[in-house]
Amino acid sequence: MLTGKEIREEVLKNRDTIVDFLSEVVRTPSVTGDEAAIGKVVAEGMGRMGIDHEVVEPEPGRPDVLGRWEGDPGPRFVFNGHMDVVPPGPDEDWVRDPWSGDVIDGCIHGRGSVDMKAGLCSSILSVYILKKLGFRPKGSVLLTCVCDEQSGSRLGTQYLIKKGYLKGDFGLNCEPTNLRIEIAHKGILRSQISVRGKAIHGSRPWLGVDAIEKANRAISSLYDLRENFEGRKHALLGVPTLFVGTIQGGTCPNMIPSKCDFTIDRRIVPGETHDSANSEILYVLDRLSKEDKEFKYSYDITNRSPILDVPESSVVVEALKNAWKELNGVVPVVGGKDAGTDASLVTSLTGMAMPVFGPGDYLKYSLGPNENVSIDDVLKAVEVYALTVSQLLS
Repeated sequence: MLTGKEIREEVLKNRDTIVDFLSEVVRTPSVTGDEAAIGKVVAEGMGRMGIDHEVVEPEPGRPDVLGRWEGDPGPRFVFNGHMDVVPPGPDEDWVRDPWSGDVIDGCIHGRGSVDMKAGLCSSILSVYILKKLGFRPKGSVLLTCVCDEQSGSRLGTQYLIKKGYLKGDFGLNCEPTNLRIEIAHKGILRSQISVRGKAIHGSRPWLGVDAIEKANRAISSLYDLRENFEGRKHALLGVPTLFVGTIQGGTCPNMIPSKCDFTIDRRIVPGETHDSANSEILYVLDRLSKEDKEFKYSYDITNRSPILDVPESSVVVEALKNAWKELNGVVPVVGGKDAGTDASLVTSLTGMAMPVFGPGDYLKYSLGPNENVSIDDVLKAVEVYALTVSQLLS
């Protein structure tokens, strides 16, 4: 087994390689749906580092890149991360080009630097560091670098699990956690509601049915559900949440709207279920429909992502904690995350324990303008990843 000191010395020797690779990846635009270029960059980077790799395309131009490092017989460690990012948004919100990958004041700047190209690259680079140190795993490492995560991972992590590519004994999701070990996050129930009305000239509203007015009543009643959330508070994740994420209705200013669509985002904590949360929403809508014969709606679930709840006593969490303490001399912070990750898909569909740990201040920068990640945090992540693998596969 390698020591933290040996790994840190090797990481520092290869600092320029680490920075250059991450900067190249950040410079490569990879908005969800347009991941072909980033897939090529990631695959070529693995090739330069001597990591065997394979590119799988669930659809043309939508790659998942798999890196494999085989050693002696033993367990498999799985790294999981995504290559796609959300759009940068308006140029005027950014101080510099969102695809610059500039290295300034000890940070790498650009869209995706935090969410989550820093963690993704750190996982690849940790294997590179271990190989340079001559470490031979008693087992194997699988790097899963996926597309489509921002849209639900149908072509990414879900596809790899369904087709049998993503199998292992334990692993790590490399989403940004500000270098906290996160063992839980909320599940997601997302739905779209369409309220139907009857269009008529705006001067005669009594002859029509105002779909926006009906939707407004529904939204207000759904928000009332939050009054009960405090009693379901989770120690690591806080209270459940519910909000309207989008709303669209009406045809023109002088016409009573015949349709109003809105989406509900409901975040679920351990102790709740998707079915119970869904029943609460439908109860409100059905009650309104019974009280008001003109309230007509349709309801569709668009996302049903599981809760993450990894036992702190699991072997991979213990290894992470030990690696952090050896490298940094202090006990690591163990907590939970509000946002969802693909770790919950892995744990729920495969049974594999997969906590979340990665560089980047996601509370400050994730999905926002002027995203940037500290190089020191990236180096620490590479060290922790490498030492964790060394401990588990020795």
